[in-house]
Amino acid sequence: MPDMSNRQIIMGFWHNWAEGEWSGSGYQQGSFKNMSLLDIPEHYNVVAVAFMKVAAGSTDPIPTFKPYNETDEEFRRQIGVLNAQGRAVLISLGGADAHIELSNADEDALVERIIYLTDTYGFDGLDIDLEQAAIIARDNQTVIPAALKRVKSLYREQGKNFIVSMAPEFPYLRNDNSYVPYITSLEGDYDFIAPQFYNQGADGVWVDGLGNLKQNDDTVKEDFLYYLTESIVTGTRGYIKIPHEKFVIGLPSNNDGAANGYASNPQDVIKALERLKAAELPIKGLMTWSINWDAGKTKSGVPYDWEFITRYGFIAGGETPNPEKPSTPSDVLSIAITKTEIALDWKLSTGPNPIVHYWIYRDGKPAGQNQAPPFTDRNLQPDTLYNYQILARDSLGNSSELSAILPVRTAGSGDSESEWKQETWYADNSSVTYLGLAYRCVMQHTAIEFWTPDKATSLWQRT
Repeated sequence: MPDMSNRQIIMGFWHNWAEGEWSGSGYQQGSFKNMSLLDIPEHYNVVAVAFMKVAAGSTDPIPTFKPYNETDEEFRRQIGVLNAQGRAVLISLGGADAHIELSNADEDALVERIIYLTDTYGFDGLDIDLEQAAIIARDNQTVIPAALKRVKSLYREQGKNFIVSMAPEFPYLRNDNSYVPYITSLEGDYDFIAPQFYNQGADGVWVDGLGNLKQNDDTVKEDFLYYLTESIVTGTRGYIKIPHEKFVIGLPSNNDGAANGYASNPQDVIKALERLKAAELPIKGLMTWSINWDAGKTKSGVPYDWEFITRYGFIAGGETPNPEKPSTPSDVLSIAITKTEIALDWKLSTGPNPIVHYWIYRDGKPAGQNQAPPFTDRNLQPDTLYNYQILARDSLGNSSELSAILPVRTAGSGDSESEWKQETWYADNSSVTYLGLAYRCVMQHTAIEFWTPDKATSLWQRT
């Protein structure tokens, strides 16, 4: 059982059925790829085999598992190959179409079944992926955690760590919701939890000042990923707390893998992860549904060509590099100021890909975008200080770092003219323009012919 405790992970689900046997087409009528475990790219360092469930037509309530396309011996051999590469293979309990309903009297039988499957195939742990009615069916909320604690303890006595994970839909993680009993009962025993940030449509997270960040709104994807994760790893905004070092974000591989929730711009995901790290809340990695969809193809036959693992494999230490960013916009200046407008200029960014536009941030929030400088920010308040930053984005969606903050104050409501004039009294922090450039007074004085802002640097400062 590989030790994943101090490692970043990319977790992917593997289909234990052939195309066409279960929801054969994707949400956009594409098709997934059938494959063996040995076909899975090494950057997927945690593989969840889907699913362990009650056998069709069986009267036995205890869920089980059987490889659909291999002998028991061959399947175990393949898991051994992945283990030798340092990868973990879990059996996933449940799935969307599995109705598992256990009573307290089934606990011993469930423990025995998990141990049997683990020893038969070489599984390294179990992932709880109960959905819909199965989450609260009968005694599941007490039987399953109790059984897993016993299994974990058994393998711990053998010097092994039996991995326990979960993949709940994120609304079930709100306080007093149906996954909370599993998490609280397994506190100290679960290794990581990978909530599904997909298939929830208009559901999302409410953030003061930003409103409801919806899961299916691409315009706020970065903020949605950041604030929903922050809410859960800090136990705020109505969510149960899951430690950040045990948290994994679940995303669909593509639009065929889920009804919604696909991150079309990988930089939204990467920037959200960077913001979490900057907030000292780095998470354990990413999960996707599914490996088979990552290698699938669209309705028209265009291969998805391992898009998910190509984009994010670097998180688990794979060879895929973190995409090179454009350079940070520099030399940001205000070039004209009125009571209600501020015009900005800056030095162009460079990078391996063409720069397609610049985002202008005012006081930390987007104020507009331009393909190139200059940019005029309008409808401002007179005599008000604003803080500006510029961000560049290239043709592949890679974003630069934000530029240094430039503070600029609009002209006062009593100012009749913002252009510099001789024989005019200027107080500290007065703003003027001269020869098309903006300046701020740093020493009060009465202007004379020889003290123009471009020459009297002890009296004026460029803004």
